[in-house]
Order: sequence, then C-alpha cells, then structure tokens
Amino acid sequence: MDTVDIIRLVSGALLIAIGVPLFNLARYLLASEENKKRIARGLKVIGIVWMSVGVILYLVVLLTHI
Repeated sequence: MDTVDIIRLVSGALLIAIGVPLFNLARYLLASEENKKRIARGLKVIGIVWMSVGVILYLVVLLTHI
C-alpha cells in the first residue's frame, strides 16, 4: 500500500467519523419530544462504543510498535 492509498483510506475514515455523528445529531434535533430520550440513549451508547474502539486501536498500535 503506497502513501496515496493510505491518505485516501484515512480521508474516508475521517469523513465517516464526522458524518455519522452529524447524521445522528440531526435525527435527534428533528425528533419529537417523546422520542428524544430514546434517541439520546442510543447516541450515548454509540459514543461509548466508538471511544472504546478508538482506545483499543490506539493501544494496539502502541503495543505493536514498542
């Protein structure tokens, strides 16, 4: 894999990482009041999962390069 492929891969990952939360935030803001609590709980779970995966990836990279 050359540098151009890595840049494209990282750019795609960043666009996905920015787009999904924006989509979910817009969905939350457009929801009626009774649905907002349910949607907020779902967004909280998604955020925790994403942070956990990010920490695991960070640790894997650190441990493989030590």
